[in-house]
Amino acid sequence: MNKGTVGNKLIIGMAVIFALMMVVKPQITEAGSKAAIIIWANSIVPVLLPFFIFSDFIKRSGDLNRLSPRVYTFIIAFMSGYPVGAKVTGDYMRSGELSYGEGKYILSYSLVTGPAFIIFTIGEFIGSREGAIVVAVAHYLGAFMNRWFYKESLTCRAKSSPKFRPISSAGENNLMENFTYGILGGFKAMAVILAYLMVFTIGINFMEMTGIFAVIANETVNSCIKGFMEMTIGINLVGMCDIGIKLKIILASMLVSFGGLSVIGQSASMVRKTDIKVGDIVKIKATHGMIAAILSTLIVNFVVL
Repeated sequence: MNKGTVGNKLIIGMAVIFALMMVVKPQITEAGSKAAIIIWANSIVPVLLPFFIFSDFIKRSGDLNRLSPRVYTFIIAFMSGYPVGAKVTGDYMRSGELSYGEGKYILSYSLVTGPAFIIFTIGEFIGSREGAIVVAVAHYLGAFMNRWFYKESLTCRAKSSPKFRPISSAGENNLMENFTYGILGGFKAMAVILAYLMVFTIGINFMEMTGIFAVIANETVNSCIKGFMEMTIGINLVGMCDIGIKLKIILASMLVSFGGLSVIGQSASMVRKTDIKVGDIVKIKATHGMIAAILSTLIVNFVVL
């Protein structure tokens, strides 16, 4: 039995157990869903939905697709956030325009979230817009530095010179149609974010029920563990901890750059049918998270907050 079959059976088994627990403990499912929807509606949609709509419109109507894949992927990821960098990379690889090594290298610095989420949403969570700017600097500078760890991947070149195809040719010269596609794309992205947020919120609530977090008995550590599962929930909880703003910035930098298992799962689904594995994404995000934490630790000592 190959590893893929074992992994699929494990995931299906966990899904069955998860579904049974939701039936046995519907009140936990309800509480988790409500908490996720509140965070999503109050802190994510107002900031990200307009940004997603207009960034998607720009992607469809602009000339960014003429850029090199190494530049284009980062720009689109920067504009749209997680997990768009993985989607664009996956599209390149599935069309045979990028090799495994090049795809892995591009992911090392293009698997980033958008500035709107960091500055406004995370800024609100930790209670400091200036602190959020530090998080953003550590996140993007960390992504740039992260690529150094994956330069050896470039030894495997694609057979042909990459030439990106437009994302959509439908309504290419029709701005209103492109804007409509942008709206649909924005709401689709919001729905995906909500779904992952709900699943991991419910999962965290089930872990609470088992008493795992009570054993640890440390609010900050528990918040980080939850952040490693779902970064939005974790960073929100870190912001509520009774710790200094500098530590909140460092922890937020680490969590947003790692992305959490939720982002890793989303990204893995975007690079399906390529040679990129979940383990590659975990490694990329782990090194990115560590670099961002180190950078923010250095930066906060020179910033007045």
